[in-house]
Amino acid sequence: MRILVVDDEKFNLVIARDIIEANIANSKLILCNSPEAVMDLLAQNDIDIVLLDIIMPGIDGVEVLKRIRSNNEYKDIQVIMFTGVTDKESFKLCFENGANDYISKPIDITEFIARMQAAANTRKNTLMLKEMFNKMADQYNELQEVTQKLKNTQFYLIQKEKLASLGEIAAGVAHEINNPIGFVRSNLETLEAYLSRIKISFSAYRNFIELVADQNIVQDLSHEKLQLEETEKQQKIDIVLEDLEPIIKETQDGVDRVAKIVRSLRNFARTGTDDEMVMNDLNQIVEEALLITRNEVKYIANIAKKLGEIPTVICDKGQIGQVLINVVINASQAIKAQNREGLGNIIVETYQDNDYVVCKISDDGPGIKAEYLGRIFDPFFTTKEVGSGTGLGLSIAYGILKDHGGELLVESESGKGTSFIIKLRHILVSEERLEVIR
Repeated sequence: MRILVVDDEKFNLVIARDIIEANIANSKLILCNSPEAVMDLLAQNDIDIVLLDIIMPGIDGVEVLKRIRSNNEYKDIQVIMFTGVTDKESFKLCFENGANDYISKPIDITEFIARMQAAANTRKNTLMLKEMFNKMADQYNELQEVTQKLKNTQFYLIQKEKLASLGEIAAGVAHEINNPIGFVRSNLETLEAYLSRIKISFSAYRNFIELVADQNIVQDLSHEKLQLEETEKQQKIDIVLEDLEPIIKETQDGVDRVAKIVRSLRNFARTGTDDEMVMNDLNQIVEEALLITRNEVKYIANIAKKLGEIPTVICDKGQIGQVLINVVINASQAIKAQNREGLGNIIVETYQDNDYVVCKISDDGPGIKAEYLGRIFDPFFTTKEVGSGTGLGLSIAYGILKDHGGELLVESESGKGTSFIIKLRHILVSEERLEVIR
């Protein structure tokens, strides 16, 4: 404990030193008989307690006290006024300027020791609290770093799960795209052949028109007319003209299907780094999710849609799409694991339930055993064979719904199928609340 004793009388300094050294354990004293030197001594030494005389020549103790307290670094130092003054105004002035205590002259040894020990204990407690606060601040900073690392880890886990899902459905998506691309190509080949026939027919028409335009024609044009009719018949122009409109319409439908599949896949594959918390139609997200998973599911189960009239919700479209895809693929894999002869059934329905918009996905698969129900949302928990699942799909889906202020519930009975219930709030909120959600 470093103690600075300031008094212009050396006798008082010696008495104070002897008493402190004899009674205050682990004390180190610095004696000063010049008030002008106090601030330099504080700057050069890590002082814990200042014993400061009030009446001194040049600068009095109150002025030194003011200078000490004006420096924020010394706000926790214990300052005890050492004085023979007895008027209350002087004491009031000292305490108003930051004094912690006082010791009267002439010195009463018992009082002196008691007040110095109290100051030492107070300083120790202050230093202890300071150390605890610094440790807490360091721990808080470490916790912030760990939290950030966890957020980064969660982000990469989500992306990994997306890649896993994309890997599972990539072949199916390619097949879905190949179908419309196939008939678009076929239609274009047909249009190319039709164009050749139309060119031949138009060439005959042009010849006929040139003959009609010739003013010197004397022969009957009936022969040319018959030739035109024969050309149309050979080239099947009536059939060609009849086929053109549906072919073009079918081609447009095919291109639209490809665009829709690609758009849905792009929405699902977004990294999630952008702010995507906006109003969305859950039915549209369901349609896109089912489009992406169509080829993965269609050879395993029939999907029945019961999409109700529901209000829009504030959500990240890509993340909610990921939840739906994970749940639908899980349902199809559960049905597939039964090795049943016929197709299973998956029902996807949406409806409004008070403050929530709900999407319920039910399957007639094997269900979930009762002992697993409490663990299915745990990270890395899976009932699939080793190597066939990460155990992250439902955990990530649960986390996404929680971050959205929604819920992911499960209802299942072993041998009787499973239902996953996705709930999102639809209550209208102000712009300020929307910013908080973001």
